[in-house]
Amino acid sequence: MKAINSVTLIGLLLYLSISCNKPDSEPSGTGFTEPVPTSVEFTNAEFIYNGDDIGEATSDGWVIKLYTDMKIDEAGAPVGPGCVVQMLLNVRYDETQSADASFLPGTYSEMYNSGNFAPGTFVSGYMTSIDLPGGDRIDLADATYYADVMDGSTEMDYDMIDEGAVRILKNEDGTYTVEGILVGKKFTKRYFSWTGKAEPKSEVPQRIPNSTLESDVIDPSFTKGTIQDKRDYFYLLDESYRCLLIQLAGDGAEFDQFNKVGGDGPVLRLEILVPWETDIQEDGIPEGEYVMTERNPDTSIDKEKIVPGVAIPGLPDEFASWKMAGAWYYEMADGEWTGTYARIDNGTITVSRENDGSHTISYDLLDCQSQPHRISGSVTLNTMETF
Repeated sequence: MKAINSVTLIGLLLYLSISCNKPDSEPSGTGFTEPVPTSVEFTNAEFIYNGDDIGEATSDGWVIKLYTDMKIDEAGAPVGPGCVVQMLLNVRYDETQSADASFLPGTYSEMYNSGNFAPGTFVSGYMTSIDLPGGDRIDLADATYYADVMDGSTEMDYDMIDEGAVRILKNEDGTYTVEGILVGKKFTKRYFSWTGKAEPKSEVPQRIPNSTLESDVIDPSFTKGTIQDKRDYFYLLDESYRCLLIQLAGDGAEFDQFNKVGGDGPVLRLEILVPWETDIQEDGIPEGEYVMTERNPDTSIDKEKIVPGVAIPGLPDEFASWKMAGAWYYEMADGEWTGTYARIDNGTITVSRENDGSHTISYDLLDCQSQPHRISGSVTLNTMETF
């Protein structure tokens, strides 16, 4: 369904029921049982203005959420039974970025391709995964979708929408009408309408904080550590450096065969760049000072900064252990992250060596907050396990 005639749309909407209505399907005579359309007249709406969320000054992102009457729990989630439809619309660009609902009227169809955010389109629905601190993950629906909310629950049965048409009208009394026909992965036509007062609110998508420190961390009790050779971690293919992962931990921590940390206590994760010729089995960590470099806005690091003597800042918004990169501090209990952790953006690491082969690792680091907290200390380790 690439487009829909507006007259046809109005005619179809005359037959809308006032609640979720799902009659039994009937055979089509072709061996395929066509799902019978649903019809919903919604009673509640939210208009959320995300502004120029793509950064191309071609369209603004608006999220419109429509609900049937349902209870709302303490976390703000609707409790079924009921229906929800969410639409992520690409609305004509507003130079003032002022959440003005007068920009909304028009007809919106599916995007021509995934990279074309032209006004008058909606973004197809998809499931997204969000990594939580410590490696947990939650799956959420995003963009444009329809959902039935289960009876007595906040659980939703989603249908990701990828076809159809949405029309928004401004009425003479100042109210708005949102109506349309949407089709998703379940091949069911979703007819819907809502009329009421539009009260837009601006909303910056919430981000999981990259640091929760509320005070400095001074000389945490590290008693053990590991060194892992990550070789040409940035794939320069020129043997100009070698990346070492250093992990310092307390008595209660445990390292498995893959150098993954479990147990309890504080952990400091560091990545430094050393000469390519370094052999950690024979040499350990080379002596010297390692200064934290900077990441670009897209989180990359310029090639000329990938040289021995550099320390790598933490990679933003990546909390799963297999995705983590750069410098992080975190505290663990029973093998899970607690609420205390920090991505490290700045500072120095100093390594000195004794004749007995021991390492003294001193660090003076700053987390990523606008008013950063310090993570500093020094530890001498007679032995460090190598990976």
